[in-house]
Parts: sequence; structure tokens; C-alpha cells
Amino acid sequence: MYRRSERKRKQTDRAYSGVASAAAKKAKHQHSDVAIKMENQIGVDNSTKLLKQDKSIHIPKLCTMFTKHVDKMINSREKIKAFVPLCGKAVEIKWLWEKGHEVVGVNSGEKALKEFFEEYKIRYSIVKIPAVKGKLYKSYDGRIRLYCCDFYQFSSAIESEFGAVWDHSGSLIASDLTEQEKYVDIIKSLMGEKCVNLTVLDQLSVNYDKIMTWFTDGFRVEASDYAKSDKTLKSFGIKGHQLYTIFKI
Repeated sequence: MYRRSERKRKQTDRAYSGVASAAAKKAKHQHSDVAIKMENQIGVDNSTKLLKQDKSIHIPKLCTMFTKHVDKMINSREKIKAFVPLCGKAVEIKWLWEKGHEVVGVNSGEKALKEFFEEYKIRYSIVKIPAVKGKLYKSYDGRIRLYCCDFYQFSSAIESEFGAVWDHSGSLIASDLTEQEKYVDIIKSLMGEKCVNLTVLDQLSVNYDKIMTWFTDGFRVEASDYAKSDKTLKSFGIKGHQLYTIFKI
């Protein structure tokens, strides 16, 4: 009787063990699938990784989209106030400044901001800005103001009424889907009367219909240009650029 009961117990234990083992294998497989998806996403989303490491994709020359369409952004105006989100040390900041315009940028890391001023030999000062939980890097003449802070801490209460936006940051691609609308809301709040926004997207995952959904009342959107990436940008996994021109009307 005892042996029979013991044998039955062992069989039951083995059965439970088999179920548990199968469940563990299934869980491991599901975990692997999730890990692979996350890994693939990280592979596509190079810009997010670079931003977290306080690095950025820096091209030491003017973007072709900028040179082709900057006249549309300036629109024959003088001394405009331009905004450059997630600016890094973009050479376009220097170009706009040299043309007599005022440029405001936001970047999460200090390294690129220091390098911008030092490489272009522009005298600057640094002051703490509690409202953004960060710092302001300001040129000696005050016409370049680069805020070192989390972009989502920035708002129209800090700087507003921009006449132009040069958005080559790829932020709409780098942002989580839940963050994209929040990002767009901040950009819209900063755009002043007759503002012209040149937004360059590194890939086509944010399409024209989505841009049109975000920029509705009070805005007009044009899909203005597309260009394949050169070898340098392809090395970062960027296949091409789509330019949208967004007008505040």
C-alpha cells in the first residue's frame, strides 16, 4: 500500500514538474520575444541611445534641407527669434546668429553646448535656471541662448513667440509614442504669429497624415522635400530625410 502510494505521489510530482517546466520554457520564450522586440527597437532608435549618453549625431556642415529651404523659414524677415529643439552643437545655430537672428536651443547634455561655444570661439556665460531645473548657456551678446535641461521642462513661460523653428532633432522619431503628442504640444505653444517651422524627420514612420492630425487649427502643413541620406548618416542607420514645412496662420 505504501509503495503504491509513494509511486503515485512520484508520478504526480513528475507531472507537475513537467507542467512547470513547460510553463517555464513558454515564459522564457515569451521573454525572449519581448527582448528581441526591444532590441530591434533600440537598434532603430539610435538617437535616443545617443541622447542618453550625452552624445548627438553632429554633422559639421549645414544640412542640405536647411540650405535649400531656409529662405522659406526666414521669409525675408530680419532679426527673427528662432528655436532649435534638442540642438546639440548644430552649425545652423551659428549661421542664424551670424545673419543677425536670435537663436534659442534646448539640449539635455552640457557637453555639446560647451563644445559649440568653444569650437566657434564665441564668448559665453552660464547661469542656473531653477524654472527648468537646469542651466542657460548664453553668448556674450545674448542672441544665442542654449538651455541645458530636459526638453519637457521647457515651455512658453520660459521663452515664447518664436518666428521660426528649425527641428532637425529627430525627436518625433526618438520619442515614445506616448511622448510624441506632448512634444508637439510644446512646439505648437512656442510658435508665434507667422512662424515657419521646418521639421526634418529621419525616417518616414511619422507620415504626412499624422503630422496633419497634430497641426490642425491655426496651422498649415506642406510635405516639402525628401532626400536619401549620404554615407555619414547611413552609418547611423538613417535612410533618408523628409521635410515638413509647418506654417502658423
